[in-house]
Amino acid sequence: MESSLKVTSIHIIFAIFASILSAGASLGWFGFKNDIISIVFLAVFVYIAGQICQKLYKDDVEGFSAWLWDGIVPAFLVWIMVYTLLFNYL
Repeated sequence: MESSLKVTSIHIIFAIFASILSAGASLGWFGFKNDIISIVFLAVFVYIAGQICQKLYKDDVEGFSAWLWDGIVPAFLVWIMVYTLLFNYL
């Protein structure tokens, strides 16, 4: 499997976990309702995924453009879709 596909897959998995926690923060699962914390969850999870991918594939993926299009943008789009579905249907 190509390394950019692996990087994208890792970011998407982390984005799904972040969207579950984000929906929980917006719906009050943690004792408070705060939509701003939802975006913080995404930023933290994308940063962690980026650090993991940097350690695993630092020779194959270089430059900010590669990280933007292989990691950050797909993670953000998946987060928006899953967060919206969970927020509306839970």
